Amino acid sequence: MNNVKLSNLEAIGLVLIIIINHIILNFSKSIISNTGSASALNILFLGIILLLFVQFLLFLFKHFSGLDILDVSEFLGGKTLKIITGILFMSYFIVFTSVLLRSFSENLKIIYLDKLPIIVIVLFFIFSITFANKLGIKTIAKVNLLILPVLIFCIIFVLLANSNNYDFHGLFPLLGSGVKQTFIIGLSNMFAFSSISILYFFPPMLEDDKSFRKIARISTILSVVLFFFSIVSFLALFPFIRNSEEIMALYLATRYIEFGRFFQRLDAIFLLVWTVGVISYLCIAVSLAINVFKKISNISDHNGILYCFSGIIYLISLISTNLAQLNYIEINIFKYVVLILLFGYCPLVLIFANIKKRLRGGKNEKST
Repeated sequence: MNNVKLSNLEAIGLVLIIIINHIILNFSKSIISNTGSASALNILFLGIILLLFVQFLLFLFKHFSGLDILDVSEFLGGKTLKIITGILFMSYFIVFTSVLLRSFSENLKIIYLDKLPIIVIVLFFIFSITFANKLGIKTIAKVNLLILPVLIFCIIFVLLANSNNYDFHGLFPLLGSGVKQTFIIGLSNMFAFSSISILYFFPPMLEDDKSFRKIARISTILSVVLFFFSIVSFLALFPFIRNSEEIMALYLATRYIEFGRFFQRLDAIFLLVWTVGVISYLCIAVSLAINVFKKISNISDHNGILYCFSGIIYLISLISTNLAQLNYIEINIFKYVVLILLFGYCPLVLIFANIKKRLRGGKNEKST
């Protein structure tokens, strides 16, 4: 993947597709469950923290131009630390790709495909992921740019079309259960911005590594804006969606859209578009996992790794037996893995790497 160069627009699109899929896959509802009516204020607060955090990452990466987190890990602790970092990210991408794939497949089965075995639905996604990754990340990024405007339009349309159903009393009280719940316990909602994981791998993938700062800032701001408006809309629709513990909140919102007798049940169209978006998201995650494995193992057989990872994802995705287990994993395990890996471990690696470089007098070392 390091030989593949992405344009600024393609790179921003990759970040946004992850955030949009988090909205589709009920992350917004998880946030509302945690901070209640204060979720909108909580997202604004987290958005400011995220922007500061990304700015801090840009400062740390400044001294490692053109290197990703694996290269920085190798500079800091040699191949051992590089392998450890690679295994952590590879496990993260594979395991949670499997969980999110199964979660979306279960929703499809409940909504429209109740007669179809779950193994068949999951297999459809596996074939799609495998085929797309044989074409490469550059092709995935280009196709993603075609999908992205349609996805954003559909989400905005759903949110605006439900304006008659909004009850903005759901946004009050603004502080929800109090300051502690909103600003301290609510910090755990940072998991929703796990899209920053791709920023750790962007520098060597960009056509112009100097544009990394601009891409990181723009994608972060747009991510916060998208999440904020989805949270506000779901809070206003709270009387309609609060009783559903499993079905995607965004899908439920589409069920209340009607434009006369000839424009009903638009949810089927939106679900088709979101399915394509989920496939794009899964393809990106698998592509990143393959890139990580190739860098830590020096194995260049792309197809062999792809088939192996596709099989592993398929098997892991079939382990869970119901949506309750999947929701537990997403809310109670995924959340803390993201916080520890993306907001804890990686910044520490970058901090200590910068310290090491300063002690060496700022000598520029680039990993091969």
